[in-house]
Amino acid sequence: MLNNLSINDLTTCHLTTYHLIMKQNSSKWTQVILLFVIYTSSTISTNCLPAFFPEIIKEFGWTIGQVSEPTSYYFIIIALFAPIVGYLLTKIPAKTLMLFGITLAFVSQILLSKITSYTQFYAIYVALSIAITFSGLIPSMVIIANWFQEKRGVAVGVLLLGSSFGGIIYPQFAKFLMPEYGWRIALLGVACLGAFLSYLPMFFVRNKPSVELNLTKNSIEEKDGITLTEAFKTNTFYVLLIITASFWFCGFGVLSHLRLYLNEHHFDLEKATNISSIFFVFSIIGKLFFGYISDNFNKQNILILATIFLILGIVCLKMIDQNVYMAYGYAIAYGFGYSGAFAMIQLTVADVYRGKSFGNILGFVNSFDSIGGFLGVMLLGKFHDIDGSYNFGINVLLSVCCVALFCSILLKSMSLKPINQNF
Repeated sequence: MLNNLSINDLTTCHLTTYHLIMKQNSSKWTQVILLFVIYTSSTISTNCLPAFFPEIIKEFGWTIGQVSEPTSYYFIIIALFAPIVGYLLTKIPAKTLMLFGITLAFVSQILLSKITSYTQFYAIYVALSIAITFSGLIPSMVIIANWFQEKRGVAVGVLLLGSSFGGIIYPQFAKFLMPEYGWRIALLGVACLGAFLSYLPMFFVRNKPSVELNLTKNSIEEKDGITLTEAFKTNTFYVLLIITASFWFCGFGVLSHLRLYLNEHHFDLEKATNISSIFFVFSIIGKLFFGYISDNFNKQNILILATIFLILGIVCLKMIDQNVYMAYGYAIAYGFGYSGAFAMIQLTVADVYRGKSFGNILGFVNSFDSIGGFLGVMLLGKFHDIDGSYNFGINVLLSVCCVALFCSILLKSMSLKPINQNF
C-alpha cells in the first residue's frame, strides 16, 4: 500500500504529523501554566492563613498551642484522604476532583472569616484539609504525568512554583487589607481572589492529550508500572517515605509557626511578611533551578544538596537571637533548599513508580507527607507551650533535617532508575 502513495501524500502526512506534534507540545505547556495558576490558590490554607493567626489569637485569647492544633490535624485529615483521592483518580477525571476541592476551599475560607468559636475554627480546618487534598498536588501531578515524559522535571518545577507565588501574593494582599479593614474582611478578600484564580483556569484544563494528539506513549496510564503492593516490598519505598515525611515535618512546622516565632523576636507585621516573601522568592528560584537540572543530572545528588540547604536554613533560624539578619539568611537558604527537596521527591516518585498505579502510590506518599506535617505543626506548638519558647522545637527541626540528609545519602546507594547518572 505504501507504494501506491505519492510523494505529495507522504509529504502531506509528514506535515500533518509535524503540526500535530507541535500542537501537542504547545498544549502540554499550556496545561502546566494553568495548573500553576490553580496551585497558587489551592495552597492558601498552608501559605497564607497562618498570617492571620496573631490577630485571631488576639481576638479570642487562644494560646499558640490551641491555634496550631487544628492546623496540625489538618495534615492528619490530608493523610487519611490522600489515598482515597489516589484511588478516585483511577475512576474519576482529575479535573472533576479538583473542581470539588476548589469549591470546598472557597466556602471554607468564607466561613473561616465568620467564626465565633474554637469548634468552628476546628471544623473549618477539617474542611480545608479535605479541599486541598482534592484540588492540590495529587491530581495536578497525575495530569502532568499524563502529558509529559520528557522535560517532566521542568514541568513539575513550574507547577510547584504555584505554592511559592501564592505564598508571596496572598500574604502581601492580606497585609495590605488587614490594617484598614481587619482580619475578617482581609480573609474574605483572599478567598475571593483565590476562587477567581482557580475557577477561571479550570475551564481550560484537560486531563490528558486527546486521542489524535497522543502520538507518543507519554501518558502514565499507558504503562503498567509497579503497584502499591509491590512498592511496599521494596526498601527504597520506605526510605523515600522517611525522607518526604521529614521534609514536611520541617517545612510545614516552620511555615505554620514562622509568623509567631518572628513575633517573639519583635518582628512587626511588615518585616515578618517580607521575610516570608523572601522565602517564597527563593523557593521560586529553587524550584526552577532544581527542576531544570533534574532533567540532566542525578536526582539523588540534587536531593542531598537541597537537604544541606535545609539544614543551613534551620541553623540561621536558630541564630536569630544573636543576629536578627539571620532571619533573612533563613529565608534564602530554607526557601532554596525546601523547594528543591520537595521537587526532587515528587520527581523521584514519578520516575520510579510511574504506571497505572501512580495515582495510588502518589496518594500514599502524600498521606505519609501529611503525617510528617501534622507532627511538625503540632509538636512545635506543644513544645512552645511547655518550654515557653521555640528553642527546643528548633533543635528538633534541626535533628529531623539531619535524619533526612542521612536517608538521602542512603537512597543514593539503592537501586533506582534516575534518568541520568552524570552528576
